[in-house]
Amino acid sequence: MSVDRASAAVRQAREDDFSDGLRLSSLEMQQAADAPGVRFGGTGTALLTLAMGVALVAPLGGVLAPLGASGADVFSGTGRLAPDQERIIVLTCVWVAAIGQLWSLLAWWRMDRPPSGWAVAAAALAVVASVGAALYHMARTPDPFPLLVPIALTGLLGLAVLVARLAMSRRETAADVRRGEVAEQLRALPSEQQHALLAERREILAALLDRGLTDDELAQRAAAAPLGEWWRIDRERL
Repeated sequence: MSVDRASAAVRQAREDDFSDGLRLSSLEMQQAADAPGVRFGGTGTALLTLAMGVALVAPLGGVLAPLGASGADVFSGTGRLAPDQERIIVLTCVWVAAIGQLWSLLAWWRMDRPPSGWAVAAAALAVVASVGAALYHMARTPDPFPLLVPIALTGLLGLAVLVARLAMSRRETAADVRRGEVAEQLRALPSEQQHALLAERREILAALLDRGLTDDELAQRAAAAPLGEWWRIDRERL
């Protein structure tokens, strides 16, 4: 374990003003960040998150793409793009949106069903956008069926995601799930690394006690908690 990074956690406990409030979990995550064998989400995770975000807002493209220029009927060829080009854009958007809703549902289930207001909003967007797109194309597109199939699929998947998340989400958030994964990694470290982390934890708690930032009861609870579990103490007291 990096001595510099470990001492940084102790220095924070000794020097930080904690103007936003004391969060034990931030100190413990700082310890974990430099512990060999503990992995946090990297560039690959960020790219996957970005891709999912794009897929979840794709329903907007299925609604907005046909509008073209203001007041124009792009399917009669008077818009900025040719009708075939507009159809390709709409089909691409709604198929990506359908994949995004399915992806969101599977990821949510794999992460043990954490709540997410953003995902609920995205599912509601998929439902509303699908209804709007379907009504538009039924009224104005000569052969709407090829467009209505993926539009309907997106709407149904969005509805399924919306109902599932509202009815079956657990209390723990996605951030809580990630913290739990880090905790499992900490407790899987070799015993000498765990002992070093626990020794540093005692220094952190001693520094907080000396500064009056915590009391004996909280310090005792924190000292007795397994590695990686300080976030649970924060959630109970904040």
